[in-house]
Amino acid sequence: MDLEGGLGDSLGIDSLEPAITRLASKSIKTDSIPGLSIGVVRGDYLSGYFSFGTHRLGTESSPAARAISRVASITKTFTATAILQLRDLGQLELDDPLLLHMPDFTVASALHGTLEAVTIRRLMTHYSGLRTEHPLTDWDAPSFPTTDALLNGLAAIEVVIPQDSQWKYSNLGVGLLGHVIEHISGVPYERYVYEEITAPLGLENTTFELRSDQSLLKATGYSHPVPGSDEIRESPYSPLRGIAAAGQLHSNVEDLAKWMSFQFTSGRSTHPSKVLTASTLAEMHRPVYMSENWLSGQAIGWRMSRRGNLVLHNHGGGIQGFASNMVFSVKAQTGVIVLANIWPAPTVAVLSEDIAEFVIRELGPVSEKLQTDLHPLSEDRARAYLGHYWAEPGIYVDVLYQNGELSLVSPREIDYSLHSPADLQADPSVSVGDSFRVVGGRGAGELAEFSRGDSDKVKAFRLGGFLYKRVD
Repeated sequence: MDLEGGLGDSLGIDSLEPAITRLASKSIKTDSIPGLSIGVVRGDYLSGYFSFGTHRLGTESSPAARAISRVASITKTFTATAILQLRDLGQLELDDPLLLHMPDFTVASALHGTLEAVTIRRLMTHYSGLRTEHPLTDWDAPSFPTTDALLNGLAAIEVVIPQDSQWKYSNLGVGLLGHVIEHISGVPYERYVYEEITAPLGLENTTFELRSDQSLLKATGYSHPVPGSDEIRESPYSPLRGIAAAGQLHSNVEDLAKWMSFQFTSGRSTHPSKVLTASTLAEMHRPVYMSENWLSGQAIGWRMSRRGNLVLHNHGGGIQGFASNMVFSVKAQTGVIVLANIWPAPTVAVLSEDIAEFVIRELGPVSEKLQTDLHPLSEDRARAYLGHYWAEPGIYVDVLYQNGELSLVSPREIDYSLHSPADLQADPSVSVGDSFRVVGGRGAGELAEFSRGDSDKVKAFRLGGFLYKRVD
């Protein structure tokens, strides 16, 4: 994926730079961020890139789109993808108990819930009831359990709350999924992710351990040694070792833009995925749990949030020296990546959502017309179908030509809207000249079949079991 200047210009990304800069500046000031990278993804392209500050204090070099950061828990979205791949191959089921694939897990203690209820699906959605961290994890002097220590210490792992009782984030739980992937695939977790996910998608700088040439691209990570102070220091590096599946990955804006565009393929039959089928990817994005107020939720590997009528998927990451977040709307085919070289940086998550919402509301969704074989009608061809239609028992709809589309629109707000709003587009696979495919709404995918009278004037159309008669 290249930074497409032409696409950015056509979409108006450049015109949004002042507003994005204002939002970013506030975050930089609040969290004392040395360097900030922001990528805006539209469809298949990284259509806008904005950088602020420096990737290393003492230099004038601003972060580039290729600058590599630790992206921490964004790793979890790759782990969830690997699990779904193995499910699709028939190697596991999402509702399998963990102990089916990790028999030694039976020695863990269950204070609440049951061991049998610690399932693959609950581990991916953080409803397993497991404690947040392995007992050997130490975030103060960063240290994480080795694989042997993790597996030998299963007896110390606890189910601390009943399953499904509340969302409880667990690095431990997702870390264990890495060992499930190893057990089933027969290869190390890191190798599996490389061979089956990052390499097929061309994520050249998304890796668990940096090569020497990649080390030259790595940003320096920082932290605050004194709470509330503006003073910052370089953070130590500590690999996650036995829980690598929870947060070990490094990446950059360029690669995460490709990863985000891959998420959009669930809605595009013309963009088959090399990694997951469109139906599995759509399954990954569906909410498994929702909050009582419907403002947030949890999908498989992804968090969800809602801003008005805008549904966003997101996942962030935080680890010594680095904070990250990526957020996107599948429907709008638009998203934002934010990478900061300091941790903690709590404003990064809000910043990414603010920018994503701003871009989507300003520019609208990426056109889906490019993703199908359907074609809008010309105004001349559409003219014959325009008019006011009525169907028993009193349902009205106007057929209008607006914004270059033949559309179904309710005449008044008080009217019962059954099949509107929606668009009508020509489908080359349909031989009948007066039949059009419905795009959007209740009738999506069905045919609106128009009929003509003796004078060759369009008199009615049939859709979804209703006959709409022309009354104008």
